[in-house]
Amino acid sequence: MTLNWTPEVIADLCVFIIVIAGAIATYSFPQTRKIKSLLFIGLGMAVQSLLFLFEAIGMLFLNPLFKVLDGIFSIPGAILFIIAINYILKETYNSITLIIACSFGILIVYAAFLPDATTGVIFEAGYLTINWSGLYGFLGDLYQAYYAMIIFYWGIKTYLHAPILMKRDALIFFIGICLLPLSIVAYYFTLIDPSYIWLSDACVASGTIIYLIAVINEPKLVYILPFTLYRIVVKDREGNPIFDNDWSYSTINEKIFTGFINAVQLMSEEVMNMGGLLDINLEEGILIVHESEFITIGLASSKSSKLLRRNLVNFTYDFQKRFEKELKEYCTDMEAYEPAYELLEKHFSNFPKRIIPSKKHPLLLSGKHAKIPFELDNKLKQIEPNIESYEFLKTEIQKAPLCITKDFFTLYNELKNETDQLPEKEIKELENESGNE
Repeated sequence: MTLNWTPEVIADLCVFIIVIAGAIATYSFPQTRKIKSLLFIGLGMAVQSLLFLFEAIGMLFLNPLFKVLDGIFSIPGAILFIIAINYILKETYNSITLIIACSFGILIVYAAFLPDATTGVIFEAGYLTINWSGLYGFLGDLYQAYYAMIIFYWGIKTYLHAPILMKRDALIFFIGICLLPLSIVAYYFTLIDPSYIWLSDACVASGTIIYLIAVINEPKLVYILPFTLYRIVVKDREGNPIFDNDWSYSTINEKIFTGFINAVQLMSEEVMNMGGLLDINLEEGILIVHESEFITIGLASSKSSKLLRRNLVNFTYDFQKRFEKELKEYCTDMEAYEPAYELLEKHFSNFPKRIIPSKKHPLLLSGKHAKIPFELDNKLKQIEPNIESYEFLKTEIQKAPLCITKDFFTLYNELKNETDQLPEKEIKELENESGNE
């Protein structure tokens, strides 16, 4: 038997290898292996890759059956992708888009059994090939367009809602996502000129590689939606704050935030059982409160979530276990609980920080644009004449807490007084040593 090796067969086999490799990659990296939405994406990619494999086999052996199967296998792959996107956007699997996709899929399967589902073996652009035709071809092309629109919507929404510190990764992700709908546009051009199949397959391959690299490098991209974390506060049984962390700025008043936690502690026996969870709806979000034997934890978020509630319970358990000695001794020194940031990284590492709202935020400005008190700036210039070192110190001072200004002046005056009291000979020796270094 003579095999029908054509450029389209080679292109489809290359895309199959790349897409199946991408599916395996989602299960291979530790940072993505446990993310539920990415597991669905990986499975969807694995099924979707069969579209390219069966298309290649169908044209390689000139078998219309495989050409029909490639369209059918695009349905479960698209459905798995839509399920993953629903979970990312809304933390639920069900949606109108999923119902439409499933209904569409049933119509395509029906059309696949019609006599005119394929053109049969035809001669096109100098090669023997097989194409979809009739109702099956029309529905298949329409289904691909619908699927592409959902993927594009996910990409643009992720980019627009990405925190400023993640914009670069979000842009790379968005570029990769955009190439997938572009492949559908290029595929439609094959109806005019079959050579466009190379462009279509190249968009699929490169888009898959780019968006997977972005997600593997920054898994927080799939946690940008559907909620925003604001703050977590841990209080002991006496109501003393022992740990505090902010993910983003919130309009929730701090007094209201801590007041709710204290109120829950006072009436916990009536409101919630030991180890239970309580959702308190606020005007600008929700406060999830969890109480254990020694501590009460409040987590402020834009809305409640099964994932957040599970992570909060696990964080509470680990926190109480890690600091059991300090809690039993009624230690209220917040510095003793600073290692809890390791637990925060363990349970909430995938949620992006939104503390920095724009590129002009002081923490992102270089020394040339940093602003510090005028008096402090003048004294800093006297201490460090080197421009590069001066700008570096200026940037670091701006990032430091506000109390650094007072401490800096105190230290400056002490050192200046000590220098003034040194004999002139010793001062010259110190200056010479500094110059030699």
